[in-house]
Amino acid sequence: MKKKLIIIAIVLIIMGIAIFLAIRFNYDPYKMPDDVTITLNENMFPVYEEHTSDELVKDSNVEITKTGQLLENNQVGNYTYIIDYKYKKRNYKYIINYQVVDNVVPIFISAPKSLTIAYDDEATLCEKIVYADNYDSVPKCEINGDYDKTTIGTYNNLEYLISDEAGNENKKTFNLNVVNKITSNYSYSTPNYLYMSDILNNYKNEHTSIGIDVSKWQGTVDFKSVKEAGVEFVIMRIGSQRDPGEEIDMDVKFKEYYKQVKEAGLKVGVYVYNTAISKEDGIKTAKWVMNELGGDKLDFPIAYDWENWSNFMKYKISLHTLSEAYLAFEKELKDNGYDAMLYSSKYYLENVWLDYDNSKIWLAHYTSKTDYEGKYMMWQMTSSAKIDGITENTVDIDILYK
Repeated sequence: MKKKLIIIAIVLIIMGIAIFLAIRFNYDPYKMPDDVTITLNENMFPVYEEHTSDELVKDSNVEITKTGQLLENNQVGNYTYIIDYKYKKRNYKYIINYQVVDNVVPIFISAPKSLTIAYDDEATLCEKIVYADNYDSVPKCEINGDYDKTTIGTYNNLEYLISDEAGNENKKTFNLNVVNKITSNYSYSTPNYLYMSDILNNYKNEHTSIGIDVSKWQGTVDFKSVKEAGVEFVIMRIGSQRDPGEEIDMDVKFKEYYKQVKEAGLKVGVYVYNTAISKEDGIKTAKWVMNELGGDKLDFPIAYDWENWSNFMKYKISLHTLSEAYLAFEKELKDNGYDAMLYSSKYYLENVWLDYDNSKIWLAHYTSKTDYEGKYMMWQMTSSAKIDGITENTVDIDILYK
């Protein structure tokens, strides 16, 4: 009898232990305890903007254990994120839904207020303008208003309407002139040349250096005379690319210029004119430049010159993809011991390029005093300078800020 009681006691103890363990460990971590409260934010984020898991929860009465995690945001759509939290020494999980949206309107890159076409021009009016979207590679375009592009006349108060798949719209009014034949109104006027003495007087000080940028269009250059005229550095084109997918061609004057600039004792930098339309293109461009430099070190970041805006529509890329290509170029150079800078004009920096806040900028703005409000390390202030040592053409002047 005693032995039986002992066995029953052991069984009861084992059962008790089993029940305890079941209660202690066999719980559903996704089932929220009754007295836990987690209040969520709206949780709708613009595409490409960087947000973290901390922003999902507005308030809670528990300890969230994994914080600061980047949320996926490279595509429009619905997403889920699982937060981890502790409650009474147990670990729980809570599924949160969030949405990534595109709420940015497409932009007009080039859309004239007055458009003139020949009556027999077969191109659509939308093909006469350049427009883009931050997310869609091919935004929609339509023309609102009454007109007949095959009948000579003037049609006023028409409207360009561009839109993306998310329904964001942008409009711009214009007038259409349909004529019998397009005639060129081009007339040559002598440029307002700037001379080195004036440039030095107006822009040279203890915080600036004066330089030039050159390509084959400058022809034969006497860089010793250029230096004697007051130039302190030269940025030269190392190569150019006509269209995406084509090979980059070395500037026919690059090797000659590079050798002579070094011999003259001038500081040296390079830029590459390119048409990269993907991250892969940007990386390929950076590798091409580094290969041609053969390990030579420069006095300036390598400049990325993308300005083929007249062909932008045929490339079918978003503004995000355009900027992504530059950032890939920049990263590839930095990973290999070089630095990079983005060359662009004031208009495109303010309206087209994205995500360059941490990049070095070479600003192009042809004026006596720029009103560009962004950060920049160098300013190309004219393309019409005359200096000793360059006789076949004018040259660009660059102001470097120390």
